[in-house]
Amino acid sequence: MDSKSPQTCCCERLRFNSWQKSPAKEYEGNLSSTALKHGTSKQFTEADAALKHFTEADVAALKYFPGADVVVIYAKGDEVRKCQTCKEAFEDRFDIPSIWWTTLARRSNGYFGYENLLDESGTTRTGTISWVRFLMKRVKSTNSDHNKDDIDYEWVKLNAFVRWYAVERRTEIVLFDHPEFAQKVGDALISQIKFSQLGDPFWVYPIMAQEVAAVQDECVWELRTLIRNYEKHRHLYSDLFDYLHEVSRHSIHINETLHVAESILDSVQKYHDHFTSTELNSQTKDHSDPFSQNVRNRLGHLQTTFTHLRHRSEANHERLKAEISLSFNKSAQAESAATRTISLVGLLLLPAAFIAALFSTSFFNYDAPTGIWGVSGKFWIYWAVTLPVTAITVFLWFFGPRIWNKVTNTLFHFREKRRLKKENREEEKRRRVLEEKMIKMV
Repeated sequence: MDSKSPQTCCCERLRFNSWQKSPAKEYEGNLSSTALKHGTSKQFTEADAALKHFTEADVAALKYFPGADVVVIYAKGDEVRKCQTCKEAFEDRFDIPSIWWTTLARRSNGYFGYENLLDESGTTRTGTISWVRFLMKRVKSTNSDHNKDDIDYEWVKLNAFVRWYAVERRTEIVLFDHPEFAQKVGDALISQIKFSQLGDPFWVYPIMAQEVAAVQDECVWELRTLIRNYEKHRHLYSDLFDYLHEVSRHSIHINETLHVAESILDSVQKYHDHFTSTELNSQTKDHSDPFSQNVRNRLGHLQTTFTHLRHRSEANHERLKAEISLSFNKSAQAESAATRTISLVGLLLLPAAFIAALFSTSFFNYDAPTGIWGVSGKFWIYWAVTLPVTAITVFLWFFGPRIWNKVTNTLFHFREKRRLKKENREEEKRRRVLEEKMIKMV
């Protein structure tokens, strides 16, 4: 390989879909990260391919890729992060900011970012970059054993990066990870393109948010199904609290993702307002084009949709808490019934036990040969001791805590007074020492 040839890697090739208005054309192909970095000129020729040592597949893809109005690329984020060649290709091509590669961003439950790309003078906007991340949680019951092991879940995410070119009105979109959902979003983007909308870089976000809202709706209703099945068949569940705790955990996560989705849509709208307010100063902007306002309206509608989904999700969580409370009350009721049964047995045996204990004392004497009962003349001692002790016990039961609180409060105040007196004496001593020093100095 020539020393000037681009560095290559062995990573999986990148799939992409492209759309072009004139001439009308859609193309689906794949290319390497090297071609993504070095072969993006509209005037790309076979001589360029030979010079840069591209493969035949890259040459075929680059006949359509550079001239397309919209390109959707599918990539695996973790693989791109690990491969330095791929990472450099994406950084050069899309100006991906450094924070996007961090562990913080990879672990985030959602975000939206936006930056303007400026010319060398720093006064003219040549394009924009933006990036978004949504998380969703699917929860399903896998069988009918009616325990927590029945519940299966899956995290679905949309991780997208968008670069928009102002002069060409060209949009390049990278959809990372979760290939099934990424493909669904990519197909929606390609199928809903309107050429008039390509002057607004935010045209992609209502479409993405709509697909996310559809999945979030399924997430909310799947959780509702789990709760409803439990409400209808409580008696079939063996480990009530374990099952309800597991469902509650998923409910909390769904609420969290919906809160984040609302926040993301709010950020998208704010940055879109910033874009439209600054773009109006450009002579290339058609002031009569209402599409930007339509984008704003659709984003607002979708944010309302996320809010309503969150309300339903919160209602699910309240139903779940009601079921937990009901199960706890029923369990407590069963325990209370058992306690009452034990108390009743004890109540029935207590008189007999007391009488047996009393007659077994030495105050009573039974002479078996004669059958005569004898009672000690000192029997009054029993009552003289028992009655006061009983009275003292009852008194302490009712008034003991109050007396103890008063004693502890008194001791606390006594200690505080001693501490304050000691501090005052020490302060007075320091004051006198200071006065003596002042007198000596004079």
